[in-house]
Amino acid sequence: MADFVLRLSTPLSADVAFGRLVDWDRHSAAIPLTRLTYEGVARVGQRFVARTGWRRLGFDDPMVVDVLTPPSGDQPGFVAIRKEGRVVAGTVSWTVTGVSSASQVEWTQHLVIPWLPRLLDPLVGMIGRIAYGLGLRRILRAV
Repeated sequence: MADFVLRLSTPLSADVAFGRLVDWDRHSAAIPLTRLTYEGVARVGQRFVARTGWRRLGFDDPMVVDVLTPPSGDQPGFVAIRKEGRVVAGTVSWTVTGVSSASQVEWTQHLVIPWLPRLLDPLVGMIGRIAYGLGLRRILRAV
C-alpha cells in the first residue's frame, strides 16, 4: 500500500474549491485517459467508476462516496471515498479549509495495488503523488 498526502493552496473560496472537487466531470477533463461515469450529483452512497485506459486497454476503478460534508462557515469541507476495485483499491479523502478569501486543500490517498509486490509501494507512492498532484492542480485551476 502506498500512502501520500498532497497539500495545495488555491485562490478559490472553500465553497468553490469543494464544488470543483466533487464535480466528477471536472475530474474526467483533468485526468488524462480517465473518464468517470456516474448518476446524479455527488452524495453519500453514490457509486461511480473511473475508467482509465486507451481504446480497449484499461481498467475500471469503482468507488463509493462514504462521507460528503460541504464547508460551512468556519467548518472545513470533507469527502471520503472508498475504492473497491480489483486492480486499484484503497481510500481517498480530502479536506477543504477556507483561509480568508482563499482555501487550503489536503488530499490523502491510501492506494492499494493488490497484484504488485509490496516492495514497489514506494514507487507507486511517488508516481501516485505526481499523477494525483497534476490532476488536482488541473481540477482546482482558477479560471
